[in-house]
Amino acid sequence: MKTSPSATDGPEQELYLLLTNLFYLLDDTDRRFFGEFGLNTRQFWALHHLSETGSLPMIELSRLLFTDKSNVTAISDRLEVAGLIERRPASQDRRVILLTLTDAGRQLHERVFAAHTERIRTLVNGDGPALQQVLHVLGSIRNRLQ
Repeated sequence: MKTSPSATDGPEQELYLLLTNLFYLLDDTDRRFFGEFGLNTRQFWALHHLSETGSLPMIELSRLLFTDKSNVTAISDRLEVAGLIERRPASQDRRVILLTLTDAGRQLHERVFAAHTERIRTLVNGDGPALQQVLHVLGSIRNRLQ
């Protein structure tokens, strides 16, 4: 994979390569960071989505994690064994399995989320106007992708 722009590449290609490289670096940084808490990246984001919503059907969590339901089953199995989430059938449709955080899961999420937020602040460490401009440009790209 090409990782640096050539003289014939435009700024769009250069930005794309930079974003791709940043994605891999951030993904690796997150993997190591969450590992310090005994979690993998998807497990953390599962806890995070559950903390925001209270409970979620497994299929909805699969959409939020950009993965299929079988992966959510494996993620949920590990989180349940660790005592961080509970599964229960939805009252309106017992075929739907709802995932909810336990108290231990909520406490772990709060601790990891606070540490992760501080880590991001340290990594990004940008000045206000420049950071706002970057956010605007990246937001526009995201909107075109969605």
